[in-house]
Amino acid sequence: TAANMASWGGAEERELDSRNQQRSHALAGKVSSLRSLALDIENEAYEHNRLLDGISNDFSSGEGLLSGSMNRVKNLLTTGRQNRKAMCYMAGFVVVFLLILFYLLSRVLSGE
Repeated sequence: TAANMASWGGAEERELDSRNQQRSHALAGKVSSLRSLALDIENEAYEHNRLLDGISNDFSSGEGLLSGSMNRVKNLLTTGRQNRKAMCYMAGFVVVFLLILFYLLSRVLSGE
């Protein structure tokens, strides 16, 4: 009976070992999937950071352009009367140009 118990214990041990190996393989597959997912997240975060850096640079250059334009307009307005007159002419020209552009675009889009 001791031999029967030893052989039964050996079969049980082999069964437990087989289950452990199956679970180990399943766990290894899950770890591999998680690693792949983590790498995908890392790549996505890198791409988003690169995109945000590019947008930040674009906004910075736009901010510099606008502040330079505003400084030029302020300088133009603070100087003598002749420059104010030129500024009024320039503003009038821009308004007339935009009205003509709007009129032409409305005619083109309406199909005339």
